[in-house]
Amino acid sequence: MAFSIGAAVERWATRRTVVSALVGVVGCVAGLAWRQSRLAGLDLLDGRGWYTPEEAAALFDALDRLDASARAVYAATALTIDMVFPASYGLLLAVLLFRLFPGGARLYVLPLAVALADALENITVAVLALSHDGTPSPLAWPGAVFTLVKWVLLLATLAAICVGGMRWLWARTRHSR
Repeated sequence: MAFSIGAAVERWATRRTVVSALVGVVGCVAGLAWRQSRLAGLDLLDGRGWYTPEEAAALFDALDRLDASARAVYAATALTIDMVFPASYGLLLAVLLFRLFPGGARLYVLPLAVALADALENITVAVLALSHDGTPSPLAWPGAVFTLVKWVLLLATLAAICVGGMRWLWARTRHSR
């Protein structure tokens, strides 16, 4: 499976793809900033490291107190902007790791796993937001797991990028001597 993923990443590792992914990331960051301001800066589930069903229900109650459409806005953006975002940053980071570790470790799978966890989190958050009836839902548990996995894998991805960047700089400085 890693070989077919590697072939796909290699095929997508072009300047055009990187520019498109960057545009997607920037657009999504702007859209998510709008969502954050629209939802009064509340501490949304996908920005947390962990949450319980009671904490998720409390957020949805707070959104209901904000206005009648706040939960729908959260759900809609989770299924639109916040689905494009992991695809964009996942591809961008996968290409970066592919370039930093040519022919070596298949670390480019890490950001793809982050993007998958993020997408599963977004679907779960949307379902929770749309189905909230004022009580805690046990569906918040898998949502919290997806959120935790997303953040742990993102940290692992960033650590791999740092290591790869240091290796690349080290190789460049040794060749210039």
